[in-house]
Formats: sequence, structure tokens, C-alpha cells
Amino acid sequence: MNAEPFRTSLLALLTTISIAVVFAELVGYLQHRLLHSDLIPSLSRGHLIHHLQLYRPNQPMRGPIYKNATEARASLGNIGMEWLAPIASVLLLTWGAMHLLRVPAFYQAIALLVMVLWPIFMFSYLHDRMHLENFWMARAPLLKNWFLRARRLHDIHHHSLNDEGRMDRNFGIGFFLFDRLLGTLTKRHRPLNRCGYRAALRRYNLHDDPDEEIPSIPSGFRV
Repeated sequence: MNAEPFRTSLLALLTTISIAVVFAELVGYLQHRLLHSDLIPSLSRGHLIHHLQLYRPNQPMRGPIYKNATEARASLGNIGMEWLAPIASVLLLTWGAMHLLRVPAFYQAIALLVMVLWPIFMFSYLHDRMHLENFWMARAPLLKNWFLRARRLHDIHHHSLNDEGRMDRNFGIGFFLFDRLLGTLTKRHRPLNRCGYRAALRRYNLHDDPDEEIPSIPSGFRV
């Protein structure tokens, strides 16, 4: 029996999955940056509900339940339209590009499936659990170190405001490859930029009185 076709097919499958995962990470990174850029204000405001109302920079990042930012808004489950609309556009463009390049239908399907499942896991499931107390990955021997490092970097993302009031660091969730490559990674907490925080509250009108005294960060925030 000739095993060469099997090896070739397996290599092609693994290559397709690998490329799709890296591409999905890139798209997720770029989309997360877009949502913090205010280039499309309606999308940014939808995302900043999570950052400026539910998990503010001066509040604890974890609790017994996840505070869902999509209540009373159009969403698919707990994924808001600020994520769904750009992702759908990218998937459609990617499918068209693969079709023009005559990628076999089987590999098109595998690539699109990975590009749907990977962001659901990373930017929905894993992200939301980073805001929960006592999540099982924080105790699992093989995952604990990776998860706690990633969670800390995500905490820093919530706390890193520039003078314009934009979160400008650590846009990855579980992996931060493109933060490293594109210069947006930081491993240290900064002091809370109070002027930037007030600017963000004013821009998105997400607080009754953005000029009120901003409480200090609670002890244990950096855990």
C-alpha cells in the first residue's frame, strides 16, 4: 500500500488548519484594535460598554458571574454585532479569495470552520472566563501557568489607557503573537490614567458624571 497520498493529504490538512488558526488570530487582533480605535464609532461604543461600564479600569476584573455586555442589544448568544459584522465580512472575503485561487472545496470548508471555531473559543469562551473567579483553567496543572499569564495580560489591557482614553495594549486574548510583532505588548501595569479615563467616558457617554472623583483601584486588582 502506498502511504504517500495519505501523508500528502495529512500534511495539507495540518497546513490548512495552521494557516487558518494564525489568520484567525491576526483577524481577531486587528478587529480588537479596530473596536478600540473609534474608526467606526458605533462598533467601538458597543465594545466599550464592556470596558467602561461592566469592567472599568478601577474595578475588580473578576466575579462569580460574567457581566454580559450584549443585553438589550443585537447579538448572537453573548457575541455582539460589533464582533459579528466584521467577522462575517472577513469570512465572506476569505471564501471568495479561496474560490478564486481554486482551493479545493474540502480545504475551503476546513479553513472556514477553523476560522469560526477559533475566535468563538478565544474571543468568547476563553475571554469571558477570564472575568470569572475560580475558573478551572486557573487550577489545571497543564494549563495554569499559560492561563494565568494570559489573564494578567488581559487585565493590563483593561487598565492601559492613553491620554485620548483608548485602551492601547494587549489586544490578544490567549496568545499575544501579534502584540509582540506589532509593538502593542506590555507585561506591566501602569498607574491608572485618570484624564484618559474621563476622556473615554465623555466620548462614549457611558457614565452619568464623567467628572466625578474616580475611586482608587481595589486591592487585589493585579492578581
